[in-house]
Amino acid sequence: MKNRKNFLVIGNPIKHSLSPLLHNYWFHKNKINCEYKKLETTKSSIKKILNRVRKREIEGINVTIPFKNSVIKHLDVLKGDALKTSSVNTVYLNKNKLIGDNTDVYGFSSGVLRKVKTRIKTAGIIGAGGVTSSIILALIQKGVKKIYITNRTFSKLKVFKKKFKKVIYPIKWNDRYKVFADVQILINVTSLGMLGQKDLKFDFSIFDKKINVVDIVYNPENTRFLKDAKINGHKTFTGLDMFIYQAQKAFYIWNRKNPKITKDIYKKLRKKING
Repeated sequence: MKNRKNFLVIGNPIKHSLSPLLHNYWFHKNKINCEYKKLETTKSSIKKILNRVRKREIEGINVTIPFKNSVIKHLDVLKGDALKTSSVNTVYLNKNKLIGDNTDVYGFSSGVLRKVKTRIKTAGIIGAGGVTSSIILALIQKGVKKIYITNRTFSKLKVFKKKFKKVIYPIKWNDRYKVFADVQILINVTSLGMLGQKDLKFDFSIFDKKINVVDIVYNPENTRFLKDAKINGHKTFTGLDMFIYQAQKAFYIWNRKNPKITKDIYKKLRKKING
């Protein structure tokens, strides 16, 4: 079709991504002549893909695991929350400059934290991936004063302690049950539990039921991690809301139109997730 603009989401793996379904739905609803696709890529081919944005062959790119940090060296300018997190999930061209922005912070704040009724003083995070700094920043903006974070590879936690200083408390993997007993919210930010990945196994039985449990994985929507939390009586939050809200902000950045989040969107996404 003439003058159709192209958008992409890049990552590895990428099979799980429902970004094309969501963005193409909004393009259709807003009568915008654009097409959004997904592309499994490698670290070595990121520069080549971004050059297609420079040439305007591609209008914008979303970046998912594991490239939210590694994409930065190929960009000209960081904007918004990307400056504070060093994590980019939205790329576009502005006056011949490649801009990297972050909509994950907004996605987590609007999609998850807004719905948590408990006052959060202390949080627990499992995982040290590209989206971790976005979750941390969203929690800090919410007023959380103490964030415990764990990862199987303890050394990966240093970067968060350096970036967010006094708020971050790195803990050893073997200490997770003891320390997380004191948090008001526990968040899985690893890709474990995602379509095609191993489950994240976690013993909730020793925990107070008042702890809110979040998994940022959205495909499947109800992961083993969340199912185990529900069995123990916890209030759980899936990654689907965060996914939709981060996409809404990216859509606005690219098109200057704020797409409506409707029941129909959830219906279509869940139909795809549940096959």
